[in-house]
Amino acid sequence: MFHVDPLCWTGHPSYTGEKQHLPGTPLIWYLNPLLAFVVGVVHAAVAPVIVVAGMKPSLILVAVVLVTVLVGFLPGITWAFVGGLAANLLVGDPLGSVPLSLLVVAAVVAGGERLLGRMSWIYPILAVGVGSLVADAASLAIGQLVGDAPPLTGVPIDIMLGAAMLNAGIAGILLIPARLLVLRYGPDEAPAW
Repeated sequence: MFHVDPLCWTGHPSYTGEKQHLPGTPLIWYLNPLLAFVVGVVHAAVAPVIVVAGMKPSLILVAVVLVTVLVGFLPGITWAFVGGLAANLLVGDPLGSVPLSLLVVAAVVAGGERLLGRMSWIYPILAVGVGSLVADAASLAIGQLVGDAPPLTGVPIDIMLGAAMLNAGIAGILLIPARLLVLRYGPDEAPAW
């Protein structure tokens, strides 16, 4: 007879008392918060400097959407919160606005995935474009509510669409390497692409 330890992830008879990670889950996914933090810092350092046709890319948004689509909702919201908070602490946006908008994006992406299914190549790129529009709209709304920004006279749709296309292009470039990383280091049960 074996004893089931509530602090252990498994009640398997071969449990030896040492801390084990979740069965079937590689150890790399326990590094999700650290990886999200690093991507948030890289986003805060690099994204304001990179300007393509007057648009600034959102690297943390692309990472959050790709993680949500390729790995799942729980890692996606982890990346949204930790990476968004890291980026938010290093840029001048109102505190909490970046993680909040990224959490909304992760929820929209996961909901869209349930409705549309996981279209192998189209959905991740489409999700980044739509997520970029949602994040920009949320940032504008939060900025109007919290920040000292002057009232908007109009929504800058052309800038938002340009940024969405730029972010979707970046996602298209990163999609194959991201899938290869998930296949190599991801959980045993890969998402149904």
